[in-house]
Amino acid sequence: MAHLRSHGADWIGLAAAVVIAIGVRSGSRGGPLALEHADVRHVLLAPVDRTTAMRGPALRQVRFLVFAGSIVGAIAGVLATHRLPGQGAAWAACGALFGATTVALAYGAALTASGLRLRSWMGTLLALVLVAWAVADAANAAEGSPTTVLGRLALWPLHFEVIGLAGIVLAVALCATGWLLVGNVSVEAAERRSTLVGQLRFAATLQDIRTVLVLRRQLAMELPRVRPWVRVRVRGTDRFPVWTRGVRSLLRWPAARASRLVLLGVVAGLALRGAWAGTTPLVVVAGVALFIAGLDAVEPLAQEIDHPTRRNSVPLDAGYVELRHVPAAVATMVPVCVAGAAAAVLAGPSTAAVAIAGACIVPAALGAVAGALVSVIAGAPTQTGGGDAWSLLPPEVAGMRVVYRAGWPPALAVIGSLPVLAARTAARNGVGAPPAALAAGAGVVVVFVIVCGWVRTRDRIHEWWRAQMEMAGRG
Repeated sequence: MAHLRSHGADWIGLAAAVVIAIGVRSGSRGGPLALEHADVRHVLLAPVDRTTAMRGPALRQVRFLVFAGSIVGAIAGVLATHRLPGQGAAWAACGALFGATTVALAYGAALTASGLRLRSWMGTLLALVLVAWAVADAANAAEGSPTTVLGRLALWPLHFEVIGLAGIVLAVALCATGWLLVGNVSVEAAERRSTLVGQLRFAATLQDIRTVLVLRRQLAMELPRVRPWVRVRVRGTDRFPVWTRGVRSLLRWPAARASRLVLLGVVAGLALRGAWAGTTPLVVVAGVALFIAGLDAVEPLAQEIDHPTRRNSVPLDAGYVELRHVPAAVATMVPVCVAGAAAAVLAGPSTAAVAIAGACIVPAALGAVAGALVSVIAGAPTQTGGGDAWSLLPPEVAGMRVVYRAGWPPALAVIGSLPVLAARTAARNGVGAPPAALAAGAGVVVVFVIVCGWVRTRDRIHEWWRAQMEMAGRG
């Protein structure tokens, strides 16, 4: 409780700073509004006031986002009642108020940045400064982060501070400013955003995660570097061509993508630190964060699948080539998990924390890569599912299969985070925590090997399945 009273507001403010930074970057790239293509072409180019025409969509969007933020904050408040003193209703109400205020601040910042036509690099720089300031404040390296007032608002059930009202006033002021400037949006940026968002929604409806990732990168104007960070030169006959291609692909990542992976690793590490402290559901948060990072880590493999003509021109099985992309993905995820382990150790420094974090790095990386492999290679679900037999099943069974396909890849990443729970259980029973984490990590390795075997023999399994279906049809 003493640690929460002295440092809790800083850490909660850091989470709010990340959300606000996302809003600033979205506004500098034409967001947050995504109008229909017809509205951009006919309404924004019509002889009417743009501000009046766009206030309606802006009001509907902020109303939905504030509602969603309040629900998430209320859930966090309910979870806090199991660990902290005070009335459950007070924690739920303050959590909902914190979530609504944070989302309103982020949305107002996005509208203001879009109305001012803030340059993309300026928005990114402002977001980085805001997050870096919040990190320094949480680590006691600096003071005065503006997002700390939001943390004090979330902790009102412990101690009421009037300064928490400043966050609410600032959120209202930013939203009002954004509504006044909403008509200054660039028509070209609005048209580009409406096209990409429409395609992204359609891909999300089809559960095509790969297309969603590609469109999101286009929406964020995230382009590969023209010059790699380090040039990889190959002399003579290259014995590992797939590895070399994967490394060259990773070395052309933009700085924004690398920073995003580090941030996801830090989020996963802090979530697992919270799970170690007793909040078990945070394991799911860590698994989802690592799964999203893993989807970026398997980008060389995804590019291989996106260009099947080149892959099929090689006189080798598709599984043979795809399996050789796995080492590059694992090598990418290990530093991400190291960043998460460092964040977890800094949140509660001790020798035991270092040992446990070190034992959980490799299983977390393998679980994230396994989930990303299944998601990318399986692709979007089809109506037949690779065989006509699936189309004959009742809708209830087909729906369960769709849910399984969507939930199994993130579940693999969550499995990679379970060694933390095994270490926690061992520590509570007076057994060595690091050996328990290593033992649970061995189970994750087994799951990873099974996934790699599926990658290697997937085509053969599909051919066998088709043959069985043909035989059944003839019979």
